Amino acid sequence: MPFIDIIIFAVIAVLLVLRLRSVLGQRSGYDQQQPRDGARHSADADVIPIESGRKSEANDGHGIEAIRKADRNFSEAEFKTGAAAAFEMILQSYAEGDLTQLKRLLSYDILQSFTQSVQQRISDAETLTIKVDSLEDVKITDAKVFDNIASVTVEFQSIQTRTLIASDGTLIEDEDTGTRNVVDIWTFERDLTLGDPNWKLAETGSPDDE
Repeated sequence: MPFIDIIIFAVIAVLLVLRLRSVLGQRSGYDQQQPRDGARHSADADVIPIESGRKSEANDGHGIEAIRKADRNFSEAEFKTGAAAAFEMILQSYAEGDLTQLKRLLSYDILQSFTQSVQQRISDAETLTIKVDSLEDVKITDAKVFDNIASVTVEFQSIQTRTLIASDGTLIEDEDTGTRNVVDIWTFERDLTLGDPNWKLAETGSPDDE
């Protein structure tokens, strides 16, 4: 009887081992590679693709059509109307030294230039007045889209009266003062990746600069 009991227990032990192997499976050479494969997949999951920022490369181009392609809401007529209003507003704000208003209308670089000029005028205790007597013509001379930045160059022909008063109240007269015909060439820019639809003045010039 003891011998039979041993056989019975042995059979039971074999059956248990077979049962466990069927449930848990065997550790094969493929299974041993799993941790390394798993680590590779985990590393892949941690890789976050980074966009270069030039996702609108196909939209790069010159001319009004390039602007319209990049911004379907762009209207040449509305832009010229807005540019004319901005032209007078910027000149007035510059003359008055209103840096808060200029900050809304100018790009960073040109704001720094305007700010230095305004601060110098304040330091010299000079008073500048700019009056646009007549805006004769507003025309777009160039337009382009590059690297998600739309830019439009506008030529303003105007008659302006500028007066500059010194700290002692005397009138300063030079080639920039008095009433004269002025041609200004301004470039406005807008970042197409931003929700802000407003354009900012990014560059100023004159025909003499070309």
